[in-house]
Amino acid sequence: MQAAWLGVGSLSSFAFSIISAAILSRFLSKSDYGTYKQVMYVYHTLLTVFTLGLPKAYSYFLPRVRINEGNSVVNKLNFCFFVLGAIFSIILYLFAPSIASILNNNELEVNIRIFAPTPLFLLPTMGLEGIMSVYRKTYYGALYMVLTRLFMVICVALPVAFYKSDVQTAVLGFIVSSFISCIIALHIKKIPFKGIAQVSSQLSYKEIFKFSLPLMLASLWGIAIKSADQFYISRWFGSEVFADYSNGALELPFVSMVLNACGTVLLPLFSKSIAEGSNKKQILELWNRTAVKASYLIYPLVVYSWTFAVLIMTFLYGDIYLESAVYFRIILLVNFFTVAQYYPIIVALGETNYYSKVHMYNAFIVWFLELAAVLLFHSPYAIAIVSVICHLIKIYMMISLISRYLEVKIIHIFPVKKLGFVFLNSVVSSIIAYYITYSILTTNNKFSLLIISFSLYLVILIASSKLFGIRYIEIIRPLINIKLWK
Repeated sequence: MQAAWLGVGSLSSFAFSIISAAILSRFLSKSDYGTYKQVMYVYHTLLTVFTLGLPKAYSYFLPRVRINEGNSVVNKLNFCFFVLGAIFSIILYLFAPSIASILNNNELEVNIRIFAPTPLFLLPTMGLEGIMSVYRKTYYGALYMVLTRLFMVICVALPVAFYKSDVQTAVLGFIVSSFISCIIALHIKKIPFKGIAQVSSQLSYKEIFKFSLPLMLASLWGIAIKSADQFYISRWFGSEVFADYSNGALELPFVSMVLNACGTVLLPLFSKSIAEGSNKKQILELWNRTAVKASYLIYPLVVYSWTFAVLIMTFLYGDIYLESAVYFRIILLVNFFTVAQYYPIIVALGETNYYSKVHMYNAFIVWFLELAAVLLFHSPYAIAIVSVICHLIKIYMMISLISRYLEVKIIHIFPVKKLGFVFLNSVVSSIIAYYITYSILTTNNKFSLLIISFSLYLVILIASSKLFGIRYIEIIRPLINIKLWK
């Protein structure tokens, strides 16, 4: 139920994000849109460095302290975020010329300096979903995601569409949106503790950073991994190719919604279970059930998106972003191997050093292999392929640790047979839907094709699900039975 709420919030959040991206793609020139995406790339690249792994500290520490100490823990972490946000903002402002030079785009300097106040507002919003998950109030997290993305559309996309179509307008709107998000987040973070007599927590900053710093290092290496392909494409292929890549080379947002929702809910459960010495078999069964239910959502969406990638990309961003479909299909391949989050168990086990080392090794491999791909093939597609391969290597290394802890073989961690049937059901349904859409229908309207093809796909998928032993009602029932103020 808690994961369902986070999923609903993420779904709504994604819808507003897509609307914003679609508007910006159409009203900004390709060069300006590429510059805006580079500003976002710089921010997200440095974000993990300055959060120091602290967002996950909420889900780790709050289940281990009494609720009357919870507000004290949250206040300590909020103070850390404000300090780190201020440092982050100063760094962005001072080093804007150097960043612009590295990414070979002179337009970046002024836009990064305008953007500089944003981290001061956004870092204190981190970890809100974790707090709500611990106290089983994830509907507030869902509300937060909807409201903040709505304000992003209002403050960023609409001024570009109706006032002035340039990068600076979008960046200024993002700052306003970030300030509003900060105010909302600080208010919501206090809700679980209303009416409860507060006491000061004995949790020290030393304990907090002892937990979070290995995660920060892992996240730092993770950012190095993710930024490699963006750096090489930005540096060697220019802002227009970077715009194509930015729109296409993303894991399907629906997938990250499902996985993040499950991970947010599972981390405090695993943290409590491991601290209490629960049976390993029970932990494995919980993880397996989560993987199967996640696959019911992830596999059908990934298979449909892969099959209709060209239609999706050109509908969202216009025909000039046809090339984005290639990157989209390449990156989607990762999602078949991410039906269950590995980090909740690893973090709950306290194996953050291992988590960090895996990311470190993977970062060196990614940067080396992608440089080789640039020099040997001089193709942005080759960079995306290398990125996917390295991601799969990282997943294998993480799962191997979990298999050792649970004392089972890697093949037994995943319910392979059930996942296989879900995948097969999705592939068969997508082939039939694709044939009907492009062989029988005569319309060329992209919106109509998207609605019809997806509707056909869902009807075929659900109608044939019994043949594959799949019960999609297990996913739908919690959403139907939602009681907001339970």
